Amino acid sequence: MIRFEGIELKRYKNIVLAIFVALTLVVSVIAPTIALADSNEISALAVDKYTREPIEGVHVVIYQGGSTIVAEGDTGSDGYFRPYLPLPDGAYRVEQTTYKEGYVHQVDSVSYVFQDASSGLGDVVVAELENQPILGHIIVKVVDTDGNPIAGATLKATAANIAGPRIPTPPFTQTGILTMEADGSYSLTTGADGTVVIPNLIGNTSTTITQLTTIDGYQIDTTVRVGQITGTETSATVTFVDPKIPPTVPDPDPTPAPAPQPEPTPAPEPQPQPQPEAPKAKKVKKSVLPDTGDNALTLPLIIGVAGATIVVAAAALFLHKKRQ
Repeated sequence: MIRFEGIELKRYKNIVLAIFVALTLVVSVIAPTIALADSNEISALAVDKYTREPIEGVHVVIYQGGSTIVAEGDTGSDGYFRPYLPLPDGAYRVEQTTYKEGYVHQVDSVSYVFQDASSGLGDVVVAELENQPILGHIIVKVVDTDGNPIAGATLKATAANIAGPRIPTPPFTQTGILTMEADGSYSLTTGADGTVVIPNLIGNTSTTITQLTTIDGYQIDTTVRVGQITGTETSATVTFVDPKIPPTVPDPDPTPAPAPQPEPTPAPEPQPQPQPEAPKAKKVKKSVLPDTGDNALTLPLIIGVAGATIVVAAAALFLHKKRQ
């Protein structure tokens, strides 16, 4: 057993072994990125221009001179293409030849000229290839049920990944107001034509839009809508329809209750009246004539007959004397 100043080195065997393993791993990771002194090395990194996120699966070609291909392949999940190929001095071009959906298909290349490897000063470079996402516009429109624009309505848009300027590019024009809030959302106010444009949105993203207010006399459209920008659709229109508030119909007046009618006063029952006594008939003296009936009729009749007899007799006497 070896001892040094009374300390057993065996105790540190595991520590030394761990340090050795760690150094081996470090060397194995960084060694491929260190070019030999008499050569150069090129790697490629594909990233999103705005988010800086790595892009996997795009094809990269490394040319020497004008058109000689020295290496090619696809980027990995970290966005890198590493050929680990020592390159002599000279002119090189790194070019991306394929693009993911949602990105502009353009020839993106980076060129380098190496000239110090012959002096023992080789270089290691990473060609960064920026991929331009396809940007789109979402036109937010607020109208009434007849299609007439509503100006001054307010809305909120979330997850709106605006990458470029907040001013829309032709043929779109901004008539409304777009304001970014502290939480990353956007406040929208419709303009005179009832629209507000959310410009330069990154492709393959969704924007959730909710209406907050509208003008007097209308009700807000409470439907939550989503605007989608894809690799093929660079513009989308989201429409909110605000119905008019129906007029308030007053409640009809209640039918008045009939006035209570007074109870009829019963007519007093008639009281029996005392009957007057019948007048007593006067006593009439009986005539000497025999009683043949009613005495009251007999006397006038006798007088009438006697009078008529006298008149007839007088007339007869007058006529007789006249004849003589």
